[in-house]
Amino acid sequence: MPPALASLLIESAAARPVDDHIWSVLAPGEVGQRYDGRARAYDALIGNRLYNALAWGTSPTSYAAFARAAARHGSGPLLDAGCGTLVSTAAVHAGSGRLTVLVDLSLDMLAAGRDRIRALTGGVADHLWFLQADLNNLPFRKQAFGAVLNPGMLHLFADFETVTAELARVTAPEGAIFLSSLVDDRWLGARYLALLHRAGEVAVPRSFAQLTRRLNASGSGLATPVDARREGNMAFVTAQPAG
Repeated sequence: MPPALASLLIESAAARPVDDHIWSVLAPGEVGQRYDGRARAYDALIGNRLYNALAWGTSPTSYAAFARAAARHGSGPLLDAGCGTLVSTAAVHAGSGRLTVLVDLSLDMLAAGRDRIRALTGGVADHLWFLQADLNNLPFRKQAFGAVLNPGMLHLFADFETVTAELARVTAPEGAIFLSSLVDDRWLGARYLALLHRAGEVAVPRSFAQLTRRLNASGSGLATPVDARREGNMAFVTAQPAG
């Protein structure tokens, strides 16, 4: 295991190589995650400017700017928790030079992200590590990261407080957590979210007010009040770990 990655993991976490530049802390039998086989379709939508403008009232430029703010915050390693295919963030991570762990549950998403970095830079830089892991049970030491990015993930979870508490646990006291989530405040996006919920793709849609109320509650693991803003159907939240 690379020393840079090993230094961030808890003692019980055994990372094993599963593909070129990709590691996993899951047991060998834990395969076939829900987004495996869908990376190409994911890219076509999430990376499409027109789709984001019409469906969600936002843009990949905003996603990249939010990721850039995370990459520039503080010092120490950066965690991208739920990195997906890096369709909006590859250039940010490739250019940061900061030790970065890119985590997703889907090996296909991780492979697509790795390949995007290769296409952009001609290889995978030593500061980038791809790791298959579960956001509900992160394998990292307490306060291991100077900043954490969790892009467009909270709307997937009914009980997202487990995720935010884990993100807070692995964030240094002076660090920050950058969260984004779809909300149903804009009518077209609200209808689309409702369709996705009926298809089992997202949790029950919540409003910006409902999201921020729960993030400001004690169970989130975040220091309150969080700094939150909305752009169309996307909420962008910055917070520090609680006490």
